[in-house]
Amino acid sequence: MYEIINVNGVTFIFSPFTNVETASLGVFLPVGSRFETNSTKGIAHFLEHMLFKGSANYSYRRIKEEVEGRGGSLNAFTSQEITAYYAVFLNKNLPLNLDILLDMVFSPLLKERDIERERAVILEEIKMYNDLPVPRAIALLDSLLWKNHPLGEEIIGRVDTVKKISHKDLKSFSQAYYIPSNAVVSFGGNFSKSKIIGLIKKKVVAGARRSELKIVKPSACRGINIKTEKKELQQCQLCLGFRAPSFQEPHKLAIQLIHVIMGANMSSRFFEELREKKSLCYDISTEVRRYHDSGAFLVHMGLDKTKVITAIRAILNELTKLKKRDVPAKELLRAKDYLLGQTAMSFERPQGRMFYLAESYITEGEIYDFAGIKKKIEKINSAEIKQLASNIFSFKDICISCVGNIDDKLDEEIKCLKKTL
Repeated sequence: MYEIINVNGVTFIFSPFTNVETASLGVFLPVGSRFETNSTKGIAHFLEHMLFKGSANYSYRRIKEEVEGRGGSLNAFTSQEITAYYAVFLNKNLPLNLDILLDMVFSPLLKERDIERERAVILEEIKMYNDLPVPRAIALLDSLLWKNHPLGEEIIGRVDTVKKISHKDLKSFSQAYYIPSNAVVSFGGNFSKSKIIGLIKKKVVAGARRSELKIVKPSACRGINIKTEKKELQQCQLCLGFRAPSFQEPHKLAIQLIHVIMGANMSSRFFEELREKKSLCYDISTEVRRYHDSGAFLVHMGLDKTKVITAIRAILNELTKLKKRDVPAKELLRAKDYLLGQTAMSFERPQGRMFYLAESYITEGEIYDFAGIKKKIEKINSAEIKQLASNIFSFKDICISCVGNIDDKLDEEIKCLKKTL
């Protein structure tokens, strides 16, 4: 399925495909918003933007023309612990796309004029996200789950910090983290491995060895933590969150099964109970967050402001059932099939496999093939699900956020709800 090769300090993960016309290639770096200083919040995301503004050998216009102008796609993302730059393209265009991505990552221009222009763009992006109810509710929830910790900060940064990030700051951040020994180049497609290795060798010169990133572990999340924000909206956006296993903990696949059982699709329990039976919402979903040393389980829904307390009670009742009753064998088998099906479909696409290989290597230091993942999932039983649910879903340690045209006494009503559980 894949090979891992060191090429001039770069970790190259090669995964061949046959009978496909397109390939996927990404340059991944194990750095994100949690490694920023308090005075430079948003710098990882700011630098991501700047890499599209031109590099030593490619103008910003040529970057777009040579990738998207040839039918490919070029994108990037910044998360709490990873930043990635990736492209999808015709197999024959790999040499050009690889050269562009490596030039962007290791030789960005970072012109003062471009920095000021992009600063204005990012400030508008911050406004946009603050105006969107769903991202705003999730951001409030994150700030509760990881209070006074970088994981609880918004990746995009704050207005006050983004305004002050300088050319010197961006250059220092780039020189510290955007080095060959930090980079993982992940490839999925139909192209010669030896030719790719040759191209990387020509482009990348081994430099400084990777330094260990300092990770400050977040403190425990205790008590009932609530944040509400009043906005003139027709719907309220409600989020509930609990701390959950990290990438390093043994139950990382079991929590994924809980996600499937409770809120990953239309056959999940929350959808069935809160939408189909109680008509409380149009949509309800769950999400699993996993980091090196922490994680979270989130529930999100949009609903009428008069039904918030009813919805919270219904969500907690469903979680109580999961804690007290074994998941029926048929339901657990469906959840396993769903998780395996989604995994298999991702592995069978060059882009899906490219992401999986790089992210697994960076976050866990090991990569399992489909057979290995299947074996681990099949071992999980209802007793493990119930025990994990009991450990995670403590109603004494819960975070709740709500954004919308809410009643002024909603915080107190939520706190009073605890007494009846």
